[in-house]
Amino acid sequence: MYRVRELNDDDEPGTLRRSVNSEGDGTIEFDLDGQLSEGDFVIVNPSGQPINVGPSGVGTSASLASDGSVNASDQFEVVTMDLSAEFEDSSVGNDGGSTDVEYEVTSDIRADDYSVNISAEGLDTDELGDIFQNANINTTYEDEDTIEVTQSGSGTADGTFDLNFTDIDADTYTFEANVTDADASDTDTIEVTDTGSAEADFGDNVFVEQRGDIANITVEMSNTDEATIQIGQDSNGYAAVAEVTDDDEDGVAYVEFNTFTAGHYDERAEVITGGDEDTDVTVTSSSNLTGNGYYGGDILDATSYDMFVTEGFVSSVDSDNADARATLQLSEASVDSTQIWTAPEDIYDDLADEDAEDIGAYTGTNLTQTDTVAAGDTVVVQVQASGLEGALENRGGILSTDSATDIYGTISEQNENTIPAGLKFESEPIPNVDEPAVNISQLGSNNYSVVYDEANDQHFVVVDSTAMVDAFENTSAYTFDDGDLFTANFTAYENSDLVDDDVSVTGDFNVEDAEAELDTNEDDEIVLQAASGQEVTGETNLAPGTELELELDSDTSGDPFVKRPEAVVQEDGTFTAVADFSENSAGSEFTASIIAVSGDEYDGRLVDGPVDPGTETPGTDTQDTPEPTDTATATDTPEPMTDTATATDTATETADEATETGTSGGSGPGFTAALALIALVAAALLAVRRNN
Repeated sequence: MYRVRELNDDDEPGTLRRSVNSEGDGTIEFDLDGQLSEGDFVIVNPSGQPINVGPSGVGTSASLASDGSVNASDQFEVVTMDLSAEFEDSSVGNDGGSTDVEYEVTSDIRADDYSVNISAEGLDTDELGDIFQNANINTTYEDEDTIEVTQSGSGTADGTFDLNFTDIDADTYTFEANVTDADASDTDTIEVTDTGSAEADFGDNVFVEQRGDIANITVEMSNTDEATIQIGQDSNGYAAVAEVTDDDEDGVAYVEFNTFTAGHYDERAEVITGGDEDTDVTVTSSSNLTGNGYYGGDILDATSYDMFVTEGFVSSVDSDNADARATLQLSEASVDSTQIWTAPEDIYDDLADEDAEDIGAYTGTNLTQTDTVAAGDTVVVQVQASGLEGALENRGGILSTDSATDIYGTISEQNENTIPAGLKFESEPIPNVDEPAVNISQLGSNNYSVVYDEANDQHFVVVDSTAMVDAFENTSAYTFDDGDLFTANFTAYENSDLVDDDVSVTGDFNVEDAEAELDTNEDDEIVLQAASGQEVTGETNLAPGTELELELDSDTSGDPFVKRPEAVVQEDGTFTAVADFSENSAGSEFTASIIAVSGDEYDGRLVDGPVDPGTETPGTDTQDTPEPTDTATATDTPEPMTDTATATDTATETADEATETGTSGGSGPGFTAALALIALVAAALLAVRRNN
């Protein structure tokens, strides 16, 4: 005869809870009831000594610890089992692709396998069996409309059942789960709704793109979140199949088809991908047109491709099993033009990190079309060309050139062939020396950035002009001189199969030493009133939008001061800084300079009231404006620094092709905002990228 005693707070055998006998095989069995609720217990022999209890049965007797307590290995614990049984969603359909839902049965206490009785008022055992068709059904209790299933704990106390409610009457059902060998249960409710059959469709009937670009394809789903899309078929000489999942179940999935990588399918090329974070795509098959060739070696031809879509996942889709069909029309890629823009040095990072649709906000203030760039300013080369998006996307957005070595992580002799296009800068030739030229990659990745505008088939290469000039001096026998002419040459290469022959477009611009000067009177002085709102004006070749800081320094013993007013370069190259001298004295002399731009210093003085003719005071209108002279007075508006600025785009093809030249003109820093915005990117810069 053995006894079950509850342990007291000191782990000593305490209150007797039950007397039990050992079975012939050495096991002891007893029910857990109110006498054996939650707590720590020990089984003792008739002599009061603890008994080792384990999976193999009653063991040998053990001794109490020296303090009279029971060793932890001789104790057992009784706990109350908990249970959670919940549906993943609150509703489920009874037809089509929305009939599936997960039912999760878990326990925080119990990790072994255990059985659960499942019932739901309004559902009989046949219906429950259909719903739990993917589960291990142990027993069916028809009289009680209950089925018994096994929850597989597998050491994780977690079990999930995939339920299917096809053909179950629309209603709200409360499912009850009861553990068969413990007093643990839980309920959860789910609504079954009438749903139509699952279908998939395309957002449009016809999708249009240029070969080499990425086609954005919209897939619409009803009563399902899974579909299969096929692009092309045997008659097209190409076919790709992908499974599409609408992760957020909003009925729309966005798919991107890379026509540049489509012809060379392997694990490194992303041919069909999700267009947003809520679309999951798995490519199951795709034609490999290049065999063991290189990326871009065989881009899809410019023609129409049949597209099919069906709900659910299938191996292929054609006119026999498709829910809908559409057409993908690919046209030839084109290389059209370049434009040269300039921007202040300190907004290089802003432009380099912008999205294409946001660059337009800089025009008219910080981004100006030009043919003259001040050394140190930012150069933006705008290239109007289609067919490049697929290559740029597959390389993470880096515009490679014919000398780049970052091609898919592998350097080989075929690298040049895999690059569809490249940008390089050229300078005026030197006698007996190869024409100085620098590829964009030679500037270093921190000194240029490519911003791609897929909606308008153009991209913007943002360049640090200092890095460009340094690259020339580091790689050739070139030495920079003020006013040197540079050419931005963008070329699409025939070896990539994007174009039949090399096609280039160019844009010219001069790089000048950065200069700035202040306006003075005919005595080479800056004369200001001892009053507020005094304007100091000047002109510069720095990019419009550049912020300048002036220093007005007086060491007059009776009225010393240092003022540092700021100015912003305007579209015509002029700038105006406003200083307050209301607390200073007439007669004080000062020197004026432009901080960090020019080392020139200008003499200046303060006067009380209007100055004598010939020494007009900037910021006042009490004197008539004198006629312009060779030296501008403090209120003269200087002529534009450059009368005209001409950007020439030259398309050069092979010797048997005609040379096409396009020219766009406008003044330099002084040309109007209207002309700037009429330029090629006026509307394109402001266009919003299509929303996937």
